[in-house]
Amino acid sequence: MNTPVDAIAGDLTAPDFHLPTWAQDRLWIALWDRDRGPEHVLASAAATGPRGAFRLDLDADAQAALCLTGYRPAPQHVVSVGWGQSRDPVLANLPWPADWAARKRLDLGWDGQVTLIGHVEQIHYQEAGGLLLAVLELSGYAAPVTYCRLPPLPASGKDRHGLDADRRLDDAPEQVAYVLLDAESPLATVALDALVSSLRVVCIAGLGPQEGDWHAVVTLPLLLEALTIVGP
Repeated sequence: MNTPVDAIAGDLTAPDFHLPTWAQDRLWIALWDRDRGPEHVLASAAATGPRGAFRLDLDADAQAALCLTGYRPAPQHVVSVGWGQSRDPVLANLPWPADWAARKRLDLGWDGQVTLIGHVEQIHYQEAGGLLLAVLELSGYAAPVTYCRLPPLPASGKDRHGLDADRRLDDAPEQVAYVLLDAESPLATVALDALVSSLRVVCIAGLGPQEGDWHAVVTLPLLLEALTIVGP
């Protein structure tokens, strides 16, 4: 059992990753216990500055939850990274460090990668800086903390998408995100096929770098890195 503390300070990102200026001071984190679910937030705080510095103030309930061992396989606790004051959409679910009590300052190690599971509802085409962009309107959810992408396949026979480890994603309210890619990219064709056939996809994207002025296209620019079709 860990010793209760009143507050925990740390940084959202890894030391070698700085948030683009457009994203600074616009992210929030929320800590929750997997036994109770994300609706029961233990503590939340704004993530500020280039590394998303935060301070989580813990009440008695949060202290007790962090000190006790639950029933889930590790990680027991999760940090959700949300956008804006409404914290919607949730961009990522990160494991809470098991050795948090031994650290003077936490480093959650986020590299700006966003993994979303859902459906392509619309594809918008827009020219920006002489480049024809495809903007995917994706309706879905942030991948659970147990999600594992290929490669490699896990040695166990469990669902590699992690959907058996927590409440099914379709029980949660959907959120909408906009993902940008070159309209001439082969992935744009894959996205169009998913749209036409109403197939569920896993979309892996990253925060658009500041120098690309992607935030002038959409408020929250996510640049597509990989797209996987996982079925209806």
